Amino acid sequence: MLQAFILLAHVQAQEESQSQLLTTAAQIRALTPAEAAQQIPIRLQGCYISRENNAFSMQDHTDGIFVFFEPDVSVDFQPGDLIEVEGVSNPGDYAPCASATSVRRIGTTRIPDPIQTTISELHSGQMDVAWVEVTGIVRSAEIAPTPSYLYDNSEDSTPRSYTKLKLADGDSQLLVEMQEAIAPSDLLDAKIKLRGHCFYLHNGNRQFVRPILHTPIGVKPEVLVPPLRIDFNGPHKPVSSLFTFDPTGGRPGHRVHVRGIVTHQQIGKAFWIRDQDQSLRVQSTQLDELNPGDLVDVLGFPESGTYSPVLEDAVFQKAGEQAPPAPAALDEILSITRHDSDLVSLDAELLEIQRYPESIELTLQALDTTIRASLTLAGINGSLPEWQPGSLVTISGIATVGEGETVPLNGLWWAESLHILLRSPDDLTVIQPAPWWTPKRVAYALAVILSMALLTIAVIILLSRHRLKEQKQHRAMAESEFTAILNERNRVAREIHDTLAQNIGAISVQLEMVRTDSRNLGETTQRHIQTAHKLARTALSDARETIWNMRSQVLEQHDLAGALDRIGNQLTEDTDISVSTQIAGERRRLAPVVENNLLRIGQEAITNACKHAQPKHIKVEIHYQKRRVELSVEDDGIGFDKDTVDNETQRSFGLVGIQERIELLDGEVTIQTALGQGTRISVSVSD
Repeated sequence: MLQAFILLAHVQAQEESQSQLLTTAAQIRALTPAEAAQQIPIRLQGCYISRENNAFSMQDHTDGIFVFFEPDVSVDFQPGDLIEVEGVSNPGDYAPCASATSVRRIGTTRIPDPIQTTISELHSGQMDVAWVEVTGIVRSAEIAPTPSYLYDNSEDSTPRSYTKLKLADGDSQLLVEMQEAIAPSDLLDAKIKLRGHCFYLHNGNRQFVRPILHTPIGVKPEVLVPPLRIDFNGPHKPVSSLFTFDPTGGRPGHRVHVRGIVTHQQIGKAFWIRDQDQSLRVQSTQLDELNPGDLVDVLGFPESGTYSPVLEDAVFQKAGEQAPPAPAALDEILSITRHDSDLVSLDAELLEIQRYPESIELTLQALDTTIRASLTLAGINGSLPEWQPGSLVTISGIATVGEGETVPLNGLWWAESLHILLRSPDDLTVIQPAPWWTPKRVAYALAVILSMALLTIAVIILLSRHRLKEQKQHRAMAESEFTAILNERNRVAREIHDTLAQNIGAISVQLEMVRTDSRNLGETTQRHIQTAHKLARTALSDARETIWNMRSQVLEQHDLAGALDRIGNQLTEDTDISVSTQIAGERRRLAPVVENNLLRIGQEAITNACKHAQPKHIKVEIHYQKRRVELSVEDDGIGFDKDTVDNETQRSFGLVGIQERIELLDGEVTIQTALGQGTRISVSVSD
């Protein structure tokens, strides 16, 4: 019974394992990296293609797959062998692959037909380990020792030669590593068809960089168009004929032979030549040094540049020497289209300088547009000139036309952007130095002036706050002192009212009674009694006036406007004079010292008008402002001539007292009057 149970469990485990078994390359490649990392069991049957050190590629009826194996696994097969691989899934570094625990040959088969594709499609990154066939023109070819990762089996580590190609199809290029040695002269510039496994160079983030085609032993290219086998001694094409319309069709994409005079070189990268009235940029890794004026023959592949053609993958040979060519002078913006890649010169204003570790970038104004220029610092020894923005300069260098422009869809393209590559610091000559007042210095000066102005304003604000604080303290002290004095004056006034004034009033009453009963007395006695009675009444009036002047109890019950209204009505009672009070602004109570002095000023002005001006109407106006208050008293009386009034008259009119009170409050007083035109007294003080 127990044995039956164990057998049943073993069968169930086998069935479960079989349900997870992957049997095609397409199933493995469909896994995510996380799923492939779970080491799912695999069993594949397919055609062996090629080996690369500790891995090999194979192809089944669904797709190609890369298989890793351990050193104890024997892999000694030939392309076309039918093999069976057992193992587990592997996430790989780019696409999922397989790890083999056993590999065995089970027969032979035909290598499957490759996928017909293009070099451009290989750059999609989706054809890893695919068995493909592509077509292109061989741009470069060389024989080199086979890298260790291309050894066909681990037991044979003897270095042998292989062919390294660069294949191009339009704008797309492909590196090819062939495990067959073929003479480069048989392939260079030929159009070939080639099959192999596509592998991808990728980064540490599992991201595609570029494709590489590996061809196994025995796979050779098919030459579709043989090379023209041009050399330096053959006829050359004018630079102006490149990429022009050719009714015969020509040989687009193939190598050409041109000749020109060198204007500049960046060794191992590029150089520029001038042929008659047109120039050309040539890209070449050849390390032979060239100088301006050298006549060279160039073999290379024409490609589209920014505006004009360029020559890529070029080789060159020096054919002679001439005088260094002179720069072509540019005088209008449209002339730049005829001088792409040419040595040019122009006058300009230097606008901006940006310095970087490897270059200096300049912005200039010329030809009614903005021009960029750059100077590469590699190979330049010694100190660099201190160019200044705002200078007028003459600049020479290699022109690049049309950089960064929006290119029209079709038709004629007149480029209007220009970049100049300076060959050395001597290519920029200062005609007129920048003015001392450069924008940068003006900005610094304005910054200093602004800083000083802000500092001055800050000092003024601090001093003003300090002064306002002192004024506030002085006013508080003055108000405290005034309050104390006012309280004392009120106390004295009450004492006078309750004692002296009452006694004088009583004396006046008694003298009135004596005068009434003095008919039997002598005339002299009656006269003395009458005089004493008059003096008593005068003393009582003076005491009451003194009490009125000393006491401000009217402000205890009313504000300034109410107090002046009450005083005006009292002073004009039993007269034909009318008094009106007008108020503007938000009515409020004022500081005691301000309110009391304004009350006295208004009282004095109303009293003067009643006594001296003979008015019919007196108008009192109070204007409350945010931090100030204005008081004016205006009558329609006889007025007076200010120019003829002496100090005594001013004192009798109370004008001196008004002026003194205003000075105490740091206010302003204005007197407007003329004979026959009435009088207006206006005062203004801060609250």
